[in-house]
Amino acid sequence: MKLVNWSYAKRYNIKAIFDEFPHVVVLFRQIGGYYFIYSMKGLTPEHIPGRREYVRMEYLLNKELGLLEAYLERKTR
Repeated sequence: MKLVNWSYAKRYNIKAIFDEFPHVVVLFRQIGGYYFIYSMKGLTPEHIPGRREYVRMEYLLNKELGLLEAYLERKTR
């Protein structure tokens, strides 16, 4: 999976599009020092991401923004 495009949205959100789900706009919100998936728009019954894809999307966006260390340490606190 690759991060195709991302941009800032209203209220400190980030919109992102990934190559495996090009029709889905993923909204991220910041918590602590990293971003997590808040919602998705454009989902179809045939193409619903699973937990594995959610984690990969969060990983890729946080890596792109330079917040990967905070994301990886989120569960160790």
